[in-house]
Amino acid sequence: MALIHKSTLMVAGFAAAIAFTPGVGVFSADEVKAEFPTKPIKIYVGFKPGGRTDLVARLVAKHIKEKNLLSQPMIIVNQPGAAAAKAARSVLKAKPDGHTILHWHHSMLISNAMSVNKLHPNKFTSIGYLGGGSPVWTVRTAAPFNTLKDLIDHLKANPKSLTEAVPIGTIPHLMGVQLAAAAGFKTRYVGAAGGSDRLAKLLGKHADIALFSAAGYLKMKPNGIKALVFFGPNRVKSIPDIPTARELGYDVTWANPNWWLGPKNMDKAATAKLASVLKQAIMSKELSGWFNSHALDPYWTDGPAAMKDSLKVLAKLQKVVKDNNITKKKKKKK
Repeated sequence: MALIHKSTLMVAGFAAAIAFTPGVGVFSADEVKAEFPTKPIKIYVGFKPGGRTDLVARLVAKHIKEKNLLSQPMIIVNQPGAAAAKAARSVLKAKPDGHTILHWHHSMLISNAMSVNKLHPNKFTSIGYLGGGSPVWTVRTAAPFNTLKDLIDHLKANPKSLTEAVPIGTIPHLMGVQLAAAAGFKTRYVGAAGGSDRLAKLLGKHADIALFSAAGYLKMKPNGIKALVFFGPNRVKSIPDIPTARELGYDVTWANPNWWLGPKNMDKAATAKLASVLKQAIMSKELSGWFNSHALDPYWTDGPAAMKDSLKVLAKLQKVVKDNNITKKKKKKK
């Protein structure tokens, strides 16, 4: 018979005594589970690598790893398609333990308002906003408009005399619609597939006005365009001389946030842990400095407040779409 060390018997007996002591009970697997995270965290991004959403996710994951803010790494999973809905649905199907989350922006709200898909903010757990970015309205450098007032005065005197380059049912379109309603002017539209197409239309004189992200504008500015108004809630350091629409008397804003989401009813401890490290990341000198240098606004908004704000923005977008009878044309099946 094998010999058993006396100390081993003592430890075993002590553990058994605790486990069956009245008032203590037997420890279940849930009661002794390891602290979150217990494995790598997947961050789904519904866009191809290289865009703002993807880049911010990678910078945040890198910072968190370098500063040892989590015991496990964050892995970026790019899943483009269906206006980022594919990635969102993958996250919604995941176990709500915090190891599968989504980094998105308010494209979900636009898609919902346009009835492109039925994804709604309430289907997710909101972790929080980690900074955001807003667009600018631009004209050619040689255009005879140096302020938004110049442009609006011209359009009021000459309705529909200027053309906007917009993809219908997108932010460039919806921002122009809201500003036109607030200021009382009318423009015409020319279709444009994306930022590069809008720039080509503007520089080629096929359009007079185009909207770009502030970061995109900084890169495009040398090509011969100038911004007349910024649609952020406040000015940003990279373009300090461009006034906001609010400053000029028009309550028209788009502060497209970097929104972090999880599956519905995500574990509360995991949600709190993720919110804590994401907040630490954006408040760091490294990340806030990067945001400032790229015409982005570094801030943190906690989960419940972010959800409340998103629902408010969604209601506003739905009203704009309804009031202006905006519909997205569906592609015909071949």
